[in-house]
Amino acid sequence: MKEVFVNIGEIQVLKQRGRLVAVGLGSCVGLILYDALAKVGGMAHVFLPTNKRGGANEHPGKFADTAILAMVEQMTSLGAQKRRLTAKMAGGSQLFSYGAPFMDVGRQNVEALQRELQAAGIPLAGSDVLGSRGRKLIFDVATGQVLVFVIGEDPVEL
Repeated sequence: MKEVFVNIGEIQVLKQRGRLVAVGLGSCVGLILYDALAKVGGMAHVFLPTNKRGGANEHPGKFADTAILAMVEQMTSLGAQKRRLTAKMAGGSQLFSYGAPFMDVGRQNVEALQRELQAAGIPLAGSDVLGSRGRKLIFDVATGQVLVFVIGEDPVEL
């Protein structure tokens, strides 16, 4: 089975078969969009909540405020329909205790993605977010199965 790694700031989209994998999700969030009927799935490895510079962005998957639209465009080009999309996400941890809430980039990423999903009209069907644990995310496009792995724990299915 084809496995495609989704690195920080990237978006990857598959149709019919294959697995999308994101490793090292600390404050980053792995966002999955899926059209179960068309069997088209995408994953973004979101690093920051907003693209503060604005303008052209070579890596829309890097930011919560640009990842969703870019992923929807890629997925619809493969036959997905926006009205059928559902979302799942994992990550957004605060691995280090800084004390200041504005330093909690993980929480900011999660909240920004929740706002963007709501604005896009895409329901969030499952999540494993926040806390202080690093995660690995595996998404099987053929079945829609999403597994979240934390070292030393059993995988969680979203």
